[in-house]
Amino acid sequence: MNQAERLRRISTSLARLANEELPDFIEDIDDGPLGDIERNLNHAIGSLSTRLEERLLFAIGPVVVFRWRATDGWPVEYVSPNVAELTGYPTEDYLLDKLKYSDLVYPEDLARVGEEVSTYSASGAEWFAHEPYRLKRRDGQTIWIADYTVIRRAPASGQITHYFGYIFDTTDHVEQSLALERNEQTLRQLKSPLLHVWDGVLAMPVLGAVDEARASAMTDALLTEITRSRVRVAVLDLTGLEDVDAATLEHLMRMVRAATMLGSHCIVSGISPRVASIIVSLGIDVAKLSTFATLSAALGHALGQAGRRRPDRLNA
Repeated sequence: MNQAERLRRISTSLARLANEELPDFIEDIDDGPLGDIERNLNHAIGSLSTRLEERLLFAIGPVVVFRWRATDGWPVEYVSPNVAELTGYPTEDYLLDKLKYSDLVYPEDLARVGEEVSTYSASGAEWFAHEPYRLKRRDGQTIWIADYTVIRRAPASGQITHYFGYIFDTTDHVEQSLALERNEQTLRQLKSPLLHVWDGVLAMPVLGAVDEARASAMTDALLTEITRSRVRVAVLDLTGLEDVDAATLEHLMRMVRAATMLGSHCIVSGISPRVASIIVSLGIDVAKLSTFATLSAALGHALGQAGRRRPDRLNA
């Protein structure tokens, strides 16, 4: 092949590369000046081939690739074709500026997403992962999104020009986590219910095992309800309490003292021999502690103190 033909081949290959079309590798390369150009051209062909293969993976899978401009609303310069499956909007709506990415973000999440972008951008980070946030699909459905973003800066100035990243639907995972959290909260409430048994009388049965974290949460709940409902007598029933260590029992006793400081007479019922032994080992002055063997006896005492007025409600 003469020099003119090689130049035409190089020119044709460069034109195809510019259009992101994949030309054939050049096989017959010599050591002359054109040979260096042809070797560099082969390297460019290989790089484009790799990028096109990676792009094909994103075009058919659940992961959607975005390149956003670092301006208000995060306009989209590139998005993989599978965006239509995820959001319901075709690529043309993004690339023709009919739709900015911020238009998709759920209004209640938009401020938080923007704050995360600003914080990580100012920190000098090269990439970051958003906390899951919600997008509004074209059909009105709301989905949860996982978002991993790379920050692109101009080499000379260091100014951020683009964000490049990928997102995918994580709705199932987020909803399962939220459901689990709700279930755990319900279980915590069931293990330490607050029962308004009479006007001004509150009972808190303690069920199951109690660690220090749970004891702290119980204290907060009890004191909040004493203040809110102006509880005069609070009964802490330990009948259902499983084995407990000294640290946790000390926390429960602090609960009794804190309730007293709020003006509520706090009495304790259902103390087991094991719990009684720990109380003695802690040196707690039981003479200042109103205790009853059973919840029934404690409630009878509490109702007597409250004057047996009609209850506002039976439970809360």
